[in-house]
Amino acid sequence: MLGWLTPSQIDACLERNAIGRIGYLAENNRVFIIPVTYLFDGASIIAHSREGDKIDALRNSQEVCFQVDEIADHQNWQSILVWGTYEEITQQKERYYALDRLIRKINMLNIHQSATQPIDLDIQAEQILVEAEKNIVYRIRIKEKTGRFQKQEHR
Repeated sequence: MLGWLTPSQIDACLERNAIGRIGYLAENNRVFIIPVTYLFDGASIIAHSREGDKIDALRNSQEVCFQVDEIADHQNWQSILVWGTYEEITQQKERYYALDRLIRKINMLNIHQSATQPIDLDIQAEQILVEAEKNIVYRIRIKEKTGRFQKQEHR
């Protein structure tokens, strides 16, 4: 059975999860889709990032798309799409509380045991990001959201 999620089911899925993908248009008219950790506050998606190409692109073109999936298998899944506007949270108190809530949610995640092992990558020194880069806290003010699901019927 394939169908549409209700607004309350969409909100519940956004609240349950903490990893989604933000889609945005970069300067060279290329579309990027990047995974981010996030918090859904009922009206917005809250996330953070270091200064860089993604933040530059978001500052330049604030219209974004955000996706969250829950996939049990190819016949049992839900997928949420959100459209909204990128906005940096710059007021110090609001920024602090948004980041605090986000970090608390991330720390409460029940991470699968196999995910605790670091991935063995061949990394060169020039590939590593500079730690001193400024951390940006931002929200996606939701304008529209939709969700689909597929659920295998038991026979």
